[in-house]
Amino acid sequence: MKIRQSRIKSFCLITILFLLSTVATGVYGQKAQPAFTSITLQPTVAYVNYHGENRRVARLLFKSGKSYNAGTLSVSFNNHTDNIAIPTSATGLDVFEVPLPGPAIKIATQLTVTLTYNGQTYWARCIVEPARDNWTVYVLPHSHVDIGYTNTQAKVLKLHMDNIDESIDLAEKTQNYPAEARFKWTTEAIWVVDNYLKQASAEKKARFWSAVKKGWISLDGAYGNINTSMTDSRQLMQMFAKSQKLAREQGIEIHTMFQGDVPGASWGLAAQAEQTGIHYFLSGPNASDRIGNLAKWQDKPFYWLSPSGKQKLLFWQCQPYSIGYQLKGAKIPNFFTIDDPKPYYTGHPEENFLNPYLFQYLGNLEQNNFPYNMTILTWAMSDNAPIDPELPDAVKAWNEHYTSPKLIITSVKQFFNDLEKQYKNEIPSFSGDYTEYWTDGVSSAARETALSRITSDRLKQTGAIWAIRNKPAYPVVAFDDTWKNLLLYHEHTWGAYNSVGEPDNEKVKSEWNVKQGYVLRAEKQVDSLMTEALKPSATQTHAIDVYNTTNWLRTDVVYIPASLSKTGDLVKDATGKKITSQRLSSGELAFVANAVPALGKSTYTIYTGKAFSNGQARVSGNSLSNDIYTVAVDAKSGNIVKLIKGATSRNYVAADSAGLNQYMYMPGDSLKKLVSTTNTQINIKEKGPLVVSLLITSDAPGTQGLTREVRLVSGLDQVEIINTIDKTAIRNKESVHFAFPFNVPGAQVRYSIPWGSALAEADQLPYANHNWFTMQRWVDVSNSAYGITWSSPDAPLFEIGSITTGNLLGGLHHAPQWLSFTPQSPVLYSWVMNNLWHTNFRADQEGKATFHYFIQAHEIGFNNFKANQKGLNNHQPLVVSAATGAPEKGLFLKINGDNIYVEALKPTDDGQGVIAQLVNSGDTDSEVDITPNTVSTIKVWESNLMEDKLKPLNDRFTIPAKGVLSVRIER
Repeated sequence: MKIRQSRIKSFCLITILFLLSTVATGVYGQKAQPAFTSITLQPTVAYVNYHGENRRVARLLFKSGKSYNAGTLSVSFNNHTDNIAIPTSATGLDVFEVPLPGPAIKIATQLTVTLTYNGQTYWARCIVEPARDNWTVYVLPHSHVDIGYTNTQAKVLKLHMDNIDESIDLAEKTQNYPAEARFKWTTEAIWVVDNYLKQASAEKKARFWSAVKKGWISLDGAYGNINTSMTDSRQLMQMFAKSQKLAREQGIEIHTMFQGDVPGASWGLAAQAEQTGIHYFLSGPNASDRIGNLAKWQDKPFYWLSPSGKQKLLFWQCQPYSIGYQLKGAKIPNFFTIDDPKPYYTGHPEENFLNPYLFQYLGNLEQNNFPYNMTILTWAMSDNAPIDPELPDAVKAWNEHYTSPKLIITSVKQFFNDLEKQYKNEIPSFSGDYTEYWTDGVSSAARETALSRITSDRLKQTGAIWAIRNKPAYPVVAFDDTWKNLLLYHEHTWGAYNSVGEPDNEKVKSEWNVKQGYVLRAEKQVDSLMTEALKPSATQTHAIDVYNTTNWLRTDVVYIPASLSKTGDLVKDATGKKITSQRLSSGELAFVANAVPALGKSTYTIYTGKAFSNGQARVSGNSLSNDIYTVAVDAKSGNIVKLIKGATSRNYVAADSAGLNQYMYMPGDSLKKLVSTTNTQINIKEKGPLVVSLLITSDAPGTQGLTREVRLVSGLDQVEIINTIDKTAIRNKESVHFAFPFNVPGAQVRYSIPWGSALAEADQLPYANHNWFTMQRWVDVSNSAYGITWSSPDAPLFEIGSITTGNLLGGLHHAPQWLSFTPQSPVLYSWVMNNLWHTNFRADQEGKATFHYFIQAHEIGFNNFKANQKGLNNHQPLVVSAATGAPEKGLFLKINGDNIYVEALKPTDDGQGVIAQLVNSGDTDSEVDITPNTVSTIKVWESNLMEDKLKPLNDRFTIPAKGVLSVRIER
């Protein structure tokens, strides 16, 4: 039982037991049982060649024993009769296949059989429904890639690399088999291939690429099985960078992705299809573990249209990836318990295979009017398991026996090519976000998750600064390796299968250390790359540069580290004008940089002397203001109870609530047990006149203490909140939220996703996750007249209207707590921490974790561009460094366009220009102007992930509404 429980993430035990109970095969070496006492019939969709006739098959099942002696079966069906001999069997028959006489039926028809056996007569009947006789079932061999989970990451990697060698051997051995039975292998994740090629000899590399080009090894584009809702847009594209580079080097094409286990996927995958070249997406999800209503998408292919409607991705969610293990698992070793598992031969390849599962599965498709005569099943022996070496023989034997369904060992590429060739014009098209389910687990490591988001933003800013400064020798390899580490942190495997049950196990701790190491290593890499990007070309005493990595003028607060502002507290701009500044309690020197050029920089100088004070920020008691906002904090709870903008009397805090930024702790899984803070103390931290803030300290259950800082900056249209939890390690189930009940009657909720935004409910595919959501940069709650844009660089998960995570413990197989509808509400809950999972994710977390929130009220209805502008400002703050000293020309181009934002800017890998990833956030087509800045002329091309010159563009071109475009610009 312990072994079974250890695999619960990947395989639903109820399903396993049910399927194994229906597989009519004897246990090897089993002693003879008593003869049967009764019979029953089971119709199938299968056909066999019986004496030159194509006949439908039914299964005769012997009950309460087996058939050992010869018997005679009289068959009556569709006005035809036949007599069939039951052979003797020394080991006994559990089942006998009955070929049905007569032509194929067009209506439901009753089958009657009479069995004469040992002087006894037995009868059975069943109803046979019509079934097509031309089924083709594609079988995809793979081993699900968990980077960890079953064993340490190093041992998992070795297993998958060994699988490549084993697969090439098996493909070579089966080349004289019928084409449908020849072995092919899907590596699933390019992570495996990347590491294999790094370690392989020249001879092994040549053998590998030869196998790929022969079709023995199939490569799909994704680096790993990534939580795509958690990755930002640039990471989502980078997910396919390695595969496309390898394809380019080898003269092959990769247009497919296969994602195993992960339920759901970001709509951004469709938005970037033309840029990545990935046009086909096979999803083989988990069987039951916290998948909500996702199973309803199985075997319903569709063209997934991007938000613009101009891109599309052919998507098929097949049956769960664990079918192979469910059918054969009882006959193979428990690979979770073996350090160096090898392919296993049962000696009976045709048994423990698809019979009778496949008949039941196809029968259900028939009953549901499935419009295609082909489907696909994946075949894996478990997570991180060896190949099934018996698959080719099993398929060969099957096809020799059955005329339908026919089996084909396949690749993702072959399946989609065949599907599109036959059914391209019959596949529907749908739009919407397939909101992921498993993103909740990432808040079991809240500190590292926040760090990964911040690091990704800083890496994008580093690339932009490299371009802005026209620095040579762009370090392509270092940037790519940093992106790779960030992707590996967002790969769906967080830890070990026994991470919750045995959190102190050495392997459990080892796997988490490796996982955590990805983001810690990325942070160090970004620090190094940013230092190099900002490295002064000459010394300029007391001056600092302020970089703006967004494509609009920025006026925003700047915090200069104490190490860069030792000279004094007086700040002047390039014209010698004094700028309001303030030395903060942290030692930083704050000032507001005014109108920093888009994708450019401004230079300021720090002088000895006192700060120039001309700010309008004030703090008194439990209130603070900056002439834009007035904010009041409740003295007892520390929650924000008043948030008023400008001269209006509208309080953006819901009147019937406990206030904004309320700490909410849920022990266990019951909403009735929710508790909040006690022993609150409020002190003034920053006194103004530029920056004012209140520091609220409280006792908070589940922690060693909670601090919440509420901050305003003179002249800036935002309220900033900085929450720091000093978490206590607790292994009992728990959740931590911060509540934001806004007062916006009739609000609609929108949130940012990779490459765009989504309106909750309206922009979601059916059966997506409605319990919680993942924001990239912002959430907006607006009615037609006003609203709130709310964002957090650190805390991605939120719920709408209520805390929907009560009772969401463990596997939640088909649990009623899964929502199919989320009512619109201006009440948001930031879900920052939990340990609700039963496997993979961490059992507890300890230490300090900080969450920033930014609130901006707008006295107009929702504006998508403004929300994205605010979100980018919060995620990409102005960057401060020692001044470069020598004059620099700056970026050689300018980018302008209504509703257009630059998602990322970087030098081209070949050093010949820059790449800009552009997004039109508007609902109408928009013209973009890319004009020379420091040079006389420029050349512009439409580009892609590989930075190709796809099509020349004029200086002015159009991006469709909600469209995405990469452009390459050269001098």
